[in-house]
Amino acid sequence: MNFKATTGALAIAMSLGFSAQAHTAERVIFNCFFPAKHYVCTQFMPELKSRIETATEGRVKVNTPPKSLSAPPDQYDGVVGGVMDGALQFNAFIANQVPGIQFTMLPFINGTQAAVAGPAMWETYQEFFADKNEYGEAVLISFYTSSGSEIYSMDDTPIQDIDDIGSRKMWGLPGVVANTLKSTGSSVVAGPAVQMLEIVSKGVVDGYAGVPWGSVAAFKLADYTKSATELKTKLFQPTFSFLIAKAKWEKFSAEDQAAIMDVMGADFAQWAGTIQDTVNDKSRASLIETGISIVEGSDALENDLRELGQPMTDAWIAKMADMDIDGQAVIDFYLERIAAGSAAMSK
Repeated sequence: MNFKATTGALAIAMSLGFSAQAHTAERVIFNCFFPAKHYVCTQFMPELKSRIETATEGRVKVNTPPKSLSAPPDQYDGVVGGVMDGALQFNAFIANQVPGIQFTMLPFINGTQAAVAGPAMWETYQEFFADKNEYGEAVLISFYTSSGSEIYSMDDTPIQDIDDIGSRKMWGLPGVVANTLKSTGSSVVAGPAVQMLEIVSKGVVDGYAGVPWGSVAAFKLADYTKSATELKTKLFQPTFSFLIAKAKWEKFSAEDQAAIMDVMGADFAQWAGTIQDTVNDKSRASLIETGISIVEGSDALENDLRELGQPMTDAWIAKMADMDIDGQAVIDFYLERIAAGSAAMSK
């Protein structure tokens, strides 16, 4: 009897143990490199967590560290190197690893509404690049498109032509913005947006470009900004990739992988873009109340900047030809999807 009881108890314990093991959640450490109180960390990350955990019925759990585990440019490397399981990467910092996605940040190739541009970006990438495995040891699960950027002045003279830019020392996001500003003759300081307060607050530069109104507010730049020059079509629109390490992704069942992609992709890109548009509109209104003036950018300024930026577009198209991709077709498709999305939202 004792032997039978012991054997029975052992069988039950082993059964419970195997059951618990079978239902142990796969945990994902998903990094956010923005400041902890930035809306990307306080709104996007909880939404991502909720979507993934709900879609997988808790089989995949997502946690975001209270502080970033690596510097802004190093998110992709951190994911593939095992520092974290997932992250949001500013796409300009992975231009060498993932050249295809750079179409979203070419000069004047963008959409006014982030809620429209995000899904258009996803659809375009799936159409032309889904089979290219550009992200290597990382899996792309969605995009985030910020609002188009403006050009800001830190002195009493608004920026109205390229000579105004060329005569100033400017801060610009690395890549398209910094290169275009340099082409005007400006001395440019380039770096991650999350670090620009230190540069701007110390008076190192006379103006800056490459960030939307929401970033001016989030990074506390209002006290140093006198005016903003708004172009009809934006010089630049920052875009980001949501990534999960392939090694972690492959631990999920095929069912859970499909469930995650179903709630991320274009749908999450639209959701994030809607939040971004709301933040940008509210930030613009509140910053105007603080005394920042708006200058409408002239057609001449836009045309001059377009001309200066065109070599970067040409270079990207040439790089795509090396990948057997029609780069102009990619751009055309993206702008068509943006136009269609804008028309649908206006109804």
